Amino acid sequence: MHGPDDAPVVVLLHPLVTHSALWLPQLPAWTTRFQVVCVDLPGHGHSPVLPDVTTLSQYAAEVRHVLDALGVDRAALVGLSLGGMVAQAFALAWPERTQALVLAHTSARTESTIRDLWSSRLQQAADEGMAAQVPAILGRWFPPDFAASAPMTLQWVAEQIASTPFDGYAAAIGAIQRLDHLDQLHGITAPTLVVAGERDAAASPALARLMSDRLPHATLTMLPGAGHIGNVQLPLAFTETVGAFLVQSLDSPASP
Repeated sequence: MHGPDDAPVVVLLHPLVTHSALWLPQLPAWTTRFQVVCVDLPGHGHSPVLPDVTTLSQYAAEVRHVLDALGVDRAALVGLSLGGMVAQAFALAWPERTQALVLAHTSARTESTIRDLWSSRLQQAADEGMAAQVPAILGRWFPPDFAASAPMTLQWVAEQIASTPFDGYAAAIGAIQRLDHLDQLHGITAPTLVVAGERDAAASPALARLMSDRLPHATLTMLPGAGHIGNVQLPLAFTETVGAFLVQSLDSPASP
C-alpha cells in the first residue's frame, strides 16, 4: 500500500491486457490523501494465470484475498474497463466491504454481438500472438488525434498489451463474455461515480448512462474528448474528478 497509514484505502483495478502500472499518472496525487492498493489481476502484470479463475466473481474473490492479506476491512474500488466489471462483482458479493465505487469506461452486460466480437479477437490472438492485437486495441482505446500526438505514451501501453500472457487474455475475455450485472446493480448501495468518455469506442456513453440509471447512489460524469483509457489520455481531469469524488465519499461520516 502507498500513502498515509491512517488514510482511507482505495483499490485500483486495471483494464484488460494492462497491469497496475497503468495507474502511474494518478499515484502521486492520490497517495497524498489515500492508502492506494494497486492490484495486478490474474494473468496480468506480476500475477500468474490462475486456471480456476474464469468468472468476474472469481476475479473479485482474488481482490478480496489481497485485502484480507493486508488486513483491510473496507475500501473504495476504482475500476477501469475490465477492472470496473470486477469492481461491480466485488460490490455485489461484499457490500459491507465496499465503501465507495468508481466505474470508469466500463459496462454491466455483454450482449451477444459483442460476445462474438470477443471470440473473433481471441481466435486472432491464438493464431497470430498477442503482439498482433496491439494495433486494433490501441485503435479502439485512443482517438486518432490523441494517438498521433502521443506516440511514446501509446508505446508504453502497447508494451503492456504485448507482454500479457495469452492464457491471461483468454481467461479475462471469457469472464467479460459472461458479464451480466445490469439487473443486479440496484443492489449496490455504495456511493458510485460512473465515468464515461465522450469518444469511447469500447464502452459508449450510452452504456454508462444505463449503469448510472440502475445504481441507487450514482453520479455520472463525462470526460470531454476522452476515449476508453481516460486516466492516460486525460490524466489531470481523471485524477481530479475521481479524486474529488473519493474525498467526498470517504471523508463523509454518512458513507454507507
